[in-house]
Amino acid sequence: MTTLRIGRLDVQLSGARAVLAGRLDDMVQLGELATRLPPGDVAIDTAGVTFVNSIGMREWVRLLRALRERGAVTLEAVSDVLMVQMNLLAEFHGGAVRIASFHAVYLCPGCGREATPLVDAVVHAAVLHQMRAPPMPCPECGKAMELADFPERYLGVFAPRA
Repeated sequence: MTTLRIGRLDVQLSGARAVLAGRLDDMVQLGELATRLPPGDVAIDTAGVTFVNSIGMREWVRLLRALRERGAVTLEAVSDVLMVQMNLLAEFHGGAVRIASFHAVYLCPGCGREATPLVDAVVHAAVLHQMRAPPMPCPECGKAMELADFPERYLGVFAPRA
């Protein structure tokens, strides 16, 4: 396993898999990451990404474009902040990148608990394609939690292209 520090982003590389933690901001230059990952299909876990700004998003888009030229890209455990940013760009809508799982902010109507559970996008694919969030169990009271925001903020990437 190789560990890199790119700006304020920590990257762990293991074969064709990268795990990102930290900030995608004006300090990050992701071109190096594209050259460090092998040609072919890759997986990127972004659960640890805590902040994204416009410059960081630009770098993220450039990275994914470069990787898609070489093979399929699967995103795992996409952080809630990155999901919101990706949903703002039409480039990510309609399955341009495979999202295996993601975090989203959910709220329990029973006890008021807020959480960011991991949503399995493969298991819930049919519901997500309809722009509906699957209910998730509340870790506190067990009742079904609901998405705490408009579905479009998280789920546009799953909608079929028009």
